[in-house]
Amino acid sequence: MILGAAALLLSACNKSEDTLQGYDLLILEIATSAEREMVEPSELPQTIQAYVEDVYFDSYIETAFRVPERGYELNMGCGDNLFFDRNGNPVRFRGPDDGRFGPDGPHGPCHPSEFGVPVLVDNLPAPIQEYITENYPGQEAARAKRRDGNVIILLRGPVLLLFDSNGNFVEELTPLHHCFRPCREVTDENMPDAIAAYIEANYPDAEFRKACARNGRVAVFLVGEDGRIILIFDHEGNLLFVRG
Repeated sequence: MILGAAALLLSACNKSEDTLQGYDLLILEIATSAEREMVEPSELPQTIQAYVEDVYFDSYIETAFRVPERGYELNMGCGDNLFFDRNGNPVRFRGPDDGRFGPDGPHGPCHPSEFGVPVLVDNLPAPIQEYITENYPGQEAARAKRRDGNVIILLRGPVLLLFDSNGNFVEELTPLHHCFRPCREVTDENMPDAIAAYIEANYPDAEFRKACARNGRVAVFLVGEDGRIILIFDHEGNLLFVRG
């Protein structure tokens, strides 16, 4: 009986190990496939869109790719790369990385220990709830998550707040933040004329929040009647894409 139990345990471990290896191989296939095709975020499966809404409410999808019969890759504005199987389930690379993905590995330059764990806003620690009540009266928390010990909260408005593991306020964030590459702020004074003209023509009533220059692009964060608007331009001021 003991040997039988040991054999069952060994078999279960091997199956678990095979599953992890399978996910690693799947991610490699998605990242390097010649059949990769770019898709609009609105064309992604609902399971993926719901995951991004719950876990990445503090960022946005820069680009999304689909590999038929394999899965999906999402490149997020914050620097993370996400992978999903063909059913829309998130998969994580366990490695070790042998360099086939470049120096950063498949998930991006910041190697997060976790991508984020959604938290019920009613379960937020008392110090955080008290800080929001005192400093943002009338603005309710819409979403929250834990990541690497910190807590990120989305207030309706929208406003993003970062707290440390002890519930101390750290700073306000914007969906333009990047985990590694700093934002070179673009103000009204140094905004390229073509970008300023586009915003004036197409979003005259939107509230300007922030703009960043990074990697040859300019990202602009506006807030309109229906919520946030993220515009991405090239360095010449040509609109590349819009995200909500």
